[in-house]
Amino acid sequence: MFLGKVIGTVWATKKSDTCANLRFLVVHPLNLKKAPSTDVVICADTLGAGPGETVICAYGHAARKAIHPDAPAELSIEAAVIGIVDRVDIDEDASDGKIT
Repeated sequence: MFLGKVIGTVWATKKSDTCANLRFLVVHPLNLKKAPSTDVVICADTLGAGPGETVICAYGHAARKAIHPDAPAELSIEAAVIGIVDRVDIDEDASDGKIT
């Protein structure tokens, strides 16, 4: 899992049948200093997150299971928003700041 900041929405009128009812967001992963990394991840979203919000995202099977608990193998996604963050508290003394 990772924390990320929603920076946009992906609009696609043609999608795989397994993704037909899914909304996709552009998410910038964050490091411990809450700064964005240089890469972005496209995440499926069923929670209604929007631009500027911090979200928790999952990869792989965990992402597919969060979106479709009964048949995760049938989804064609690799990442999903699994939570919208209200607040992040980081103990600066316990972190060396090197985790990105």
